[in-house]
Amino acid sequence: MKPIRGIVPSTHPIFSTAMLCMVLLCVLSGPAPIHGEQYLSRSMRAQIMVADPKRAAENITEWTEERGGYYLFRSMVTVVVRIPMEELEELRMFTERTAEQVVSMDFEAQDLRESIIRAKSGIQSREEILKKNLRFLDRADVEGTLAIEREITRLLQEIEQFKGRLRKLTTDVRFARAEIHLSFTEQTLPQDIPSSFQWINTIDFYRFVKGRYEP
Repeated sequence: MKPIRGIVPSTHPIFSTAMLCMVLLCVLSGPAPIHGEQYLSRSMRAQIMVADPKRAAENITEWTEERGGYYLFRSMVTVVVRIPMEELEELRMFTERTAEQVVSMDFEAQDLRESIIRAKSGIQSREEILKKNLRFLDRADVEGTLAIEREITRLLQEIEQFKGRLRKLTTDVRFARAEIHLSFTEQTLPQDIPSSFQWINTIDFYRFVKGRYEP
């Protein structure tokens, strides 16, 4: 196995093999690539009226999964899905076809460039410090090795936190978020059709339900 440039394995028994493996994995696994170098995160929020909310929710989630997305939450009143960014316009049209009436539909976009650059810089700077600390291990005494090992542990934790943040940002860039609220279609009252029994037509309904009806 060829030595990795900039990384000198320690001969100190205190610096465990498991720790060294964690360091190597952290340094070798670079940040996740950003989808097409895009930095915009998009979202859709809609409120629609449907005849059958349960079926409408199922249709929306099934359609989303068929196009490479997934749902985060589904109920008879709200559906939250993640859809590939390029399918967002198709989701809009599908939502409109599903609805009996579209009450509202709003779109938002957020530029994540600054957050992505900050996360990448955080990873890069800590990996550079990590490599420098590894170079000192062979020349350090026991006390120094313990101090360096504690510093390496801290750096590994921070690198993983930045990588987790970058993975979340990458998902936000690749997948649009859609939140769709479902409402029952309003039912119209039946027409006032006179009864064939004339005495029923003379009843004051309000007085009748109050128990004060007198024929």
